[in-house]
Amino acid sequence: MGRKRDPVWGSMRYERSLQDLIGADAAKGYTRLAMMKVAQRAGNYSVDDLIRVAGIGLRELTPGELERVVRHVAGAGFDPNGLEKCGGRLSGLVWKGETLKGSDMLPPGEAHYLRHVVYGKEWPDGTTLTEYYQSLEDVIRDPESRILICKFGDEWQVGFLGENQPGTQYTYTWVDYRVSTHHWVTGFMTNDFDEVLNNPRRTEKRWAR
Repeated sequence: MGRKRDPVWGSMRYERSLQDLIGADAAKGYTRLAMMKVAQRAGNYSVDDLIRVAGIGLRELTPGELERVVRHVAGAGFDPNGLEKCGGRLSGLVWKGETLKGSDMLPPGEAHYLRHVVYGKEWPDGTTLTEYYQSLEDVIRDPESRILICKFGDEWQVGFLGENQPGTQYTYTWVDYRVSTHHWVTGFMTNDFDEVLNNPRRTEKRWAR
């Protein structure tokens, strides 16, 4: 307990926080230990729980748990009920008979398809929306794809890094899944994965595979 002075009520006792008592770094350590005990007792995790458990470093996922994560994320897709602003890159593109403005809102899957397939030409000409979705799912399910659990800003995410076939214009395909939305948040190709990995907003990075 601590003591403080209130301008109305005078001297008062109050409950001090763990951080106040032992400092921020030590408090984080105790919090991690408490979560570890919970993790050891718990046995019925959701996939999103598993991502958090691995992300904060409580323990590595078992092969069976990792397979659960893969199956769940592969079937998650983009949020069918979400909306995302087109932005300047898509301004002027014609989609479903309409000329898009940067301020227009589209379902996230369509917005990313237009950015990376139609505008960015990261996929071969003629790739359909369905083929784009399928190619991202294939990367997630590929046992050779690497899996990164991290925070992006304040959000826990799990990303899948697939290496494209030789002769492809881009070396890698990357798919990101966000725990809070339970859906993919992006899927694109790149030649510079270091730029993706070292984005300053991407922290607490742990390779699960």
